Amino acid sequence: MTSPTSETTMRAVGFHEHGDIDQFELLDVPVPTIEPDEVLVDVRAASLNHQDLFAVRELEHYVPEYPFWGGGDMAGTVAAVGDRVTGWDVGARVAVDPTITCGTCRFCLAGEQSMCERYQVFGEHRKGGFAEYAAVPAENLVSVPDSVSFETAAAAPMVTGTAWRALATRASLEPYEDLLVVGATGGLGHMAVQLAREVLNVDTIYATTSTEEKAAFLRDLGVDHVIDYTEEEFSARVWELTGKRGVDVVYNNVGGETWVPSMRALRSGGRLVTSGATAGPNPPTEVRLVFVRQLDVLGSTAHSATDLRHALRYVWDGTVEPVVQETFPLEAYAEAFRTMADRRAYGKLVFTVD
Repeated sequence: MTSPTSETTMRAVGFHEHGDIDQFELLDVPVPTIEPDEVLVDVRAASLNHQDLFAVRELEHYVPEYPFWGGGDMAGTVAAVGDRVTGWDVGARVAVDPTITCGTCRFCLAGEQSMCERYQVFGEHRKGGFAEYAAVPAENLVSVPDSVSFETAAAAPMVTGTAWRALATRASLEPYEDLLVVGATGGLGHMAVQLAREVLNVDTIYATTSTEEKAAFLRDLGVDHVIDYTEEEFSARVWELTGKRGVDVVYNNVGGETWVPSMRALRSGGRLVTSGATAGPNPPTEVRLVFVRQLDVLGSTAHSATDLRHALRYVWDGTVEPVVQETFPLEAYAEAFRTMADRRAYGKLVFTVD
């Protein structure tokens, strides 16, 4: 191992025991050492994702050691490089691909890294960016243009890559089709809306949300029809708006009670694609809708390397941009996690590291 810096300790936001968000604390921990094929990233920003709530609440079978801290999305500068690393210099501005893959299994060799047989994610299987420094495989680095802030760069990778894979790669969404995004104001949902509108050029976008403030946010992003699911059944409203046809594609990362209505909102031969279950992983279903309407139900997890790099170019050139609702210093971790847990966030929440 290489000693990466003269500093020996750093701050991190993590936990020693599983439970709920009250387990998080501000820690004083050793600065990571790096392997020959790794770099040390001086973290300048790290964004929150729902996986960070799952990590403390449910993922004790993943965590390799305690204390553990999340933060799959991070950006900063290269502070040190391992002995075998080439192509990266100290001071380079970088973001991090949050997925760690083996590179040698049948799926990696086919370019489908998200199906890797030894798949891992920063913030679930490996300590992430909720800290002043992070040890990262050099192959996970992505160069960040000078024109892009660290906050934007940290907010982008997971949601942009995941949304791109779901809509473009898995659902094969076409410009002449229409799309319903369920839970559209979250980090993943609002990026799906932007990619569908600005890059995939879909015909009509429908979205669900729960407040007028969030509805206005979605209209500003280009949603044609916003449905307040607290006021009306969204599948019935979609059915009415489409002349009893239904939409071509539904993107649902919520699960729970939204699952069957998502099926009902689809046209015959439509596609339901999911890459999350923030409201519950075991919803009731309606098998008759699947076979009578001949629906396709598609699973889509995080991105492949190609998905991510293809999608991020639209962030780097300004075509789409993750909306950072609020930034927090590490010391304000309790407020940040409470905002996410209470579903008060729209867009992204980001830790800034001084």
